[in-house]
Amino acid sequence: MTLAIALVAWVALAGSVSMLQAQDKPREVPGNWRRSDPLSAIYLPTESSKNDRCNQQVVGIVTKKGSYLVTWTMASVESKPDQRVAISRSIDRGKSWSDAQIIAGDSETYPGAASYSWLFQVPKTGRIYCFYLKNDPSVVTVRRDITGWLKWQYSDDDGQTWHRVDARFDMGRGEWTSADPNVPTSFIGIYAPHTTSWGDVLFSFARYGLQRKGDRKYANWQTEVYFLRLDNIITQPDPENLTFSILPDTPQGLRIKRSNGLFWGNEPSWIELSDGRLMTAIRTKNDAVYYALSSDRAQSWTPPEPLRFGNGEIVRNPNAPCPMVKRHDGRVVLMFHNAKQSSTFGPRNPIWISVGAEDPEAVQPLRFGAPIKFLEVDGRPPLGTTHEQIATYSTLVEHERQLLLFYNDSKHWVLFRHVPENLLESHELDMTEQPSNKPNAGDGK
Repeated sequence: MTLAIALVAWVALAGSVSMLQAQDKPREVPGNWRRSDPLSAIYLPTESSKNDRCNQQVVGIVTKKGSYLVTWTMASVESKPDQRVAISRSIDRGKSWSDAQIIAGDSETYPGAASYSWLFQVPKTGRIYCFYLKNDPSVVTVRRDITGWLKWQYSDDDGQTWHRVDARFDMGRGEWTSADPNVPTSFIGIYAPHTTSWGDVLFSFARYGLQRKGDRKYANWQTEVYFLRLDNIITQPDPENLTFSILPDTPQGLRIKRSNGLFWGNEPSWIELSDGRLMTAIRTKNDAVYYALSSDRAQSWTPPEPLRFGNGEIVRNPNAPCPMVKRHDGRVVLMFHNAKQSSTFGPRNPIWISVGAEDPEAVQPLRFGAPIKFLEVDGRPPLGTTHEQIATYSTLVEHERQLLLFYNDSKHWVLFRHVPENLLESHELDMTEQPSNKPNAGDGK
C-alpha cells in the first residue's frame, strides 16, 4: 500500500496563505486582535496575506506529548471554492504557534473544497487523525462546503507531517438524502469526538437537506442530529481500513420542529453523565439550547426539549453553537449567547457561560446556574468578512485542571486563552434576578 505524504507546502495555494504571525509583523494586522484578552494568536490574516480572511470552526486537542494541536477551516469568504483545512501546533502550552500548514483543499490533483476538520488521537499509539468534509465539485446538493464525503489524513509525529488516505466514508442515507450512492451526503460536525466509559468513540454531527428539492436558499435548509461511531479507530493499525457506524440507525435523526414546519437542530455537543447516559446540547432556531438523552450508547434518544436553568427558565440561544464540556470534578460548562434570535444567525455577541451540576433523578439531569458574561467584542475586524461574533465554532478542552479555549473572533482571528477559574466558580449566584421567560422556547426567525 502506498501512502503519499501530504504536501507541507500546499502547491495549489502557494503564495496565497501568509505564514506571518502577529509577533512577526504586528503592524500588518489592522484592528485590535487582543480585544478578547487572548493568551496568544494562532493565526492572524495580514494586509499582505491572501484568501485567508475567513477562519472558523477552531478544533483543538492536547496530544499525548503535551502539544496543543489546532485545526480550522480557512477561506477568502465562507463557502468559497478556496475553503481548506489548516493546522497549527504549539509546544509551549499555547504561548507560541507554528505557521499555518494547509493539508487539504482544492487542487488539480485533489479537486474540491475541504472544510470543517476535527482531530482525534489514538490513546495507545499516539497516532493523530484529522478528518474533514471533502467536496465533490461536480455535485452540490445543499452548499459546496456542506455536500461531500468524510476524508481523513493521519500523523505519527505529533501533528508535524500528514499522510493522505485513499479511503472515504459516506455519512449515511436518510429521508433528506439522495438514494444515488454517487451523490454525497450534506453534513457538518464542529467538535472533536471523545470516548465514552465503555470505549465508544463518538463524533456528533448534523445531516442537512432541503424542504423543496433544488431550492438551495438558506431558508429552505433542514437539519437533523446524528452520531458517528468510529468503530475500530483505537485498534485498527491501517488507516485505510477504518470503519464507522451512524447512530441512530434510522432514516430520521433527532429532529426539532419549528413553527413553519421545517426542522432545525445541528452542531450538537455531548457529554457522558456519571450514570452512563449521554446528553447532547443542540443549536436550534427556537430561541433556545435544546437537549436530549440516550441510555443505550447513542442508538436512541429522548425527544429534544429546551434546556433550562436550575430555576426553570429556558437557556436562551440564537441560531448559534452551544459547546458543552465535562470537567474533572463532574461539573459541566456550557457556552452560549443568552439571547433570543434577532437576526438570521445572532446575536452571537457576547458569549456567556453557565456551570451545571448533575441531578440524576431530575427529568433534566443537569442543573445549570446563573449565566455569566464571558467575552464581548465591539465591531467587525477591519479585514473580516462577517458580522461581529465571539467564540462561535470554538473548542473547550480541560487539561491539567485548566479549561482551555481555542476560538475565533468574528470568524477571522484564530486565538487561544484560558477560561478563568474564578469565573467558573461563580455558578452558585442566585438566579432570582434573571429576567423571566415564557414557558415555551419559541421560534426564532
